[in-house]
Amino acid sequence: MKIAAVVVTYNRKVLLQECLDAILNQTEKVDLLVVIDNASIDGTDKLFEKGAKYDLPCVDYRRMKDNLGGAGGFYEGVKYSYSVDADWVWIMDDDTIPTHMALQEFYNALDVIEEESSFLASSVFGMNNEPMNVPELDNRRSGNGYQDWYKYLDDGILKIEDATFVSLLINKKAIAKVGFPYKDLFIWGDDKEYTLRLSRHFGPAYMCGKSIVVHKRVIAKRISIENAEDPKRIAQYYYNYRNILVNTKEYRRGTLAVIKQIVMFNILCVKILKDKKQTHKWKKVSIIHKGIWGYLLGTYNREKFKHRFDISE
Repeated sequence: MKIAAVVVTYNRKVLLQECLDAILNQTEKVDLLVVIDNASIDGTDKLFEKGAKYDLPCVDYRRMKDNLGGAGGFYEGVKYSYSVDADWVWIMDDDTIPTHMALQEFYNALDVIEEESSFLASSVFGMNNEPMNVPELDNRRSGNGYQDWYKYLDDGILKIEDATFVSLLINKKAIAKVGFPYKDLFIWGDDKEYTLRLSRHFGPAYMCGKSIVVHKRVIAKRISIENAEDPKRIAQYYYNYRNILVNTKEYRRGTLAVIKQIVMFNILCVKILKDKKQTHKWKKVSIIHKGIWGYLLGTYNREKFKHRFDISE
């Protein structure tokens, strides 16, 4: 079984090294380690020069001309790994630090799971052991009308429907059927779209409780524009609100669900404006509405999105 690990990085040279070291020191070795560099300007490329620390036969460093965002980076990494015939593709951000048996525990889970899986997800903890990037359970009904997400509970394995790109092991057969991550979503929500596409259109997905990674994100709280203080960071929430609507339309009962979601966004705007502790109130409200209009105007390339299953695209 050929395993390709994919790490997407942007201007986080120190964290990237910790991530790569953790991958290279797994009890089960990867066959290929693909690093997608989104045009970093912090000297990341120096780590991969001839004779440098990561000038290794198993490491394939690929520097992009521009910052493609997480979505574009994972598109490139998954596409490349698929082209070199990896049976499973293990993807993560550069601030993901797998514990030394994370990959081994994926292998152990595959020995237990009877069904052909679309992907497996690690259990993710923050730097203070707090829960992070928690996936949603797959609550679809089984043949007798009950959910079966706890089928493998004794083995620490839960059936899920989506996850974030913080340590996922993706089946090549699933990639062949549903395509690559959709790069035009840029950031936020691209992982939800892709994992829902995998679990809905190929086969079940599972979280493996014993495959543990640490997510070294500075702010461990759930992503929320209400908690954002940096104007540059606030501006990025445009993608979050636009992409939530994209996923709502595609995977959450269509147009009616979208209308309800837009109403909820506007309620959030009122809440922000009324909250005396909020900073950058009008900027936040403006970004939320920009995201709504981004969805309505199809700035994510709506026509191309319809063809995201096609691996020839």
